[in-house]
Amino acid sequence: MMGRKECDTEAVHCFVMHRMIPDGHILKLIDKHVDFSFVRERVRHLYSHTGRPSVDPEVMARMLLVGYLFGISSERRLCEEVSMHIGYRWFCGLGMNSDTPDHSTFSKNRHGRFADSGLWEDIFDEVTRRCVAAGLVTGRHVTADGTLVDADASLNSMSPIVVQMTPGEYLKKMDDETPPGGGDDDDPDGHRGVEFARKGEKIANDTHRSATDPDARISKKREHSETKLRYQVGYIMDNRSRVILDAFASGECGRAAEMAGALAGLDRLKWKFKLNPRTIGVDKGYATGQFVADAYSAGVIPHAPMWDTRSEHDAGIYSIDKFTWDEDNNRFVCPQGKILKHHGKNHKQIIWRASTKDCGVCPVKSECTRDRSRSVSRHSCQAYVDRAKEEMKKKGYRWSQRCRKKIEELFGEAKELMCLRRMKFRRLKYVTEQVLLTAAAQNIKRLVKHLEKNAPKPGEALEKAANSLVSTIYEPFWIKKPSFSAIQ
Repeated sequence: MMGRKECDTEAVHCFVMHRMIPDGHILKLIDKHVDFSFVRERVRHLYSHTGRPSVDPEVMARMLLVGYLFGISSERRLCEEVSMHIGYRWFCGLGMNSDTPDHSTFSKNRHGRFADSGLWEDIFDEVTRRCVAAGLVTGRHVTADGTLVDADASLNSMSPIVVQMTPGEYLKKMDDETPPGGGDDDDPDGHRGVEFARKGEKIANDTHRSATDPDARISKKREHSETKLRYQVGYIMDNRSRVILDAFASGECGRAAEMAGALAGLDRLKWKFKLNPRTIGVDKGYATGQFVADAYSAGVIPHAPMWDTRSEHDAGIYSIDKFTWDEDNNRFVCPQGKILKHHGKNHKQIIWRASTKDCGVCPVKSECTRDRSRSVSRHSCQAYVDRAKEEMKKKGYRWSQRCRKKIEELFGEAKELMCLRRMKFRRLKYVTEQVLLTAAAQNIKRLVKHLEKNAPKPGEALEKAANSLVSTIYEPFWIKKPSFSAIQ
């Protein structure tokens, strides 16, 4: 006979909350190994000593961590999930009859009390500091990389930048722009500009800003990808443990923002965590003379793929390797023994050029240049570039480049599992909060797994203490010291 389940919704059940959660669950491991009481100390100065008690800031921090760990991007939904989930309630310190904080509490604290307190950076730093104290992080070899994350705004929100000017500045600007004769108006009714206001209009970061999120910038991930408003996010990762040592967000998108963030992150590692990396692995986007020069100046060896592509652009003619660099006299000598003189500078490239007279009578001119005379360039930081190229021949460089896939996996984890594919906040300071808490959640996962793996098993502490006692009793070195297991 087919049975039917009878459910008595009016019954009163008695149970212990923590017993409902598996021992190996991530929340139970975090509660066992990580103490969040530091949050209360970080924000104590932001609360008054009188008045009605507020929501416990540690409860808010734990709830936010649940949201980042399990990919709950909406705070309204987060409060609902915590209210319904026994495991979430237990982790956040809420009993079965306790009220869950309202979602507006998070918004009011974020935009009010915690807006400029640096709490989110403190949480990330504290978690990273505990990773270092646990022996999980060495900090000797690190990797830096960045990714573009979509902003919570669309291109339809772009509008021209309005620059405030005094009446005198405005009149001067109009006089400068008005052509002689006052100009002819071929649209006297003034409707053409309104009708075709956005059709064919070109927008750029220098001339337009988003009304929804003014800190976001227009960018493309690759040549044929879609143009969107995005933020630049960067990580610095410890190669051995995959712990994120530094995380940042920037409104300026592109390689320049990535490199600036990586160099600033290296400096933060030194004064925040007393870490002094020996090497930093990066991809080809960082392979510029200025970056490797700045890295060497900071005492870090850059592992960057410094491939010289000039020979590809000069196909069919002599490559720069055919020319001899005279370090003492700061000049180039061509294969025919002629001297190339300093000609000028183009950005970071210093140019040397042979005389037209020497090239005019040269027997191998057709093989050397297609111009009237040959010119070659050398980077202003070429000495550092040459050092970086020598590093590419070493085993450490190859190992560092293989570790780059680990930081790509961290970005994949953050985007797929922790809702970092699109920002849930607007404005840079709130976006920075999301990036820092996402990185902190990733670090906590690795920290608790490391602590659980290396935690002493039941009975090991007693055996260690007993062996220490035996060693004290049998002090003379010529007496064989039995182990605790042998005494048993």
